[in-house]
Amino acid sequence: MKRNIDNLGLTAVLLLAFMIILGVIIWLLNFVAQQRVFGLLASAEFVAFALLVGLYYEDDPKNISRKWLVSGFAALALLVVLAGVLFAGVGTPPTPNVSVTLYAGEISSTLYGFGNSSNSLMSPGPTLTFKVGNVVNLTLTNVGTMPHDWALVETKETSGTVLFGAQVASANIPVEPNQTESVIFTVSKSGNFFYICQVPGHVQSGMWGNVVINP
Repeated sequence: MKRNIDNLGLTAVLLLAFMIILGVIIWLLNFVAQQRVFGLLASAEFVAFALLVGLYYEDDPKNISRKWLVSGFAALALLVVLAGVLFAGVGTPPTPNVSVTLYAGEISSTLYGFGNSSNSLMSPGPTLTFKVGNVVNLTLTNVGTMPHDWALVETKETSGTVLFGAQVASANIPVEPNQTESVIFTVSKSGNFFYICQVPGHVQSGMWGNVVINP
């Protein structure tokens, strides 16, 4: 193995650089489109890389078969094309048939909440009711003095699992004061859930509400 590593050469270095660039591109597509499929593509990419490296070490690095390199690069190029196709297709959200606007902010120095208008903030926030199959366009406006976000979660806690990709901003990159952001999501499961602000401590300060999803 040491002899192989010592003779790794320019080909392997270029291959590694290519894989890093490809990984960053797929990660960015995943971040922008918020589609888990890109995460799967990234996993497939690294599996392909591992297989290619394994094949590389099967032969003497100085005499590696060209067909393996050509096959490997072709497979990785296919992943890039597939990511682009999925970004253009799967990443395009369906047309919403339900629109909801919420306002987030502080009610007092110790109590925060949501409301249907900037002057009707309450804790808990207004109950949201949807039906399975609804395509929802939810808009959040921050009328407070500190950053907030919004997420539909299974449990009323900061670490609650986000459902349906229903999340406006995040705890790390929240909606700043006097800013507005939105998300489109498709409701696919009935039950009683919650929406919260994921910024640490804000659920405990009252930033949550009930979500009822009917079959």
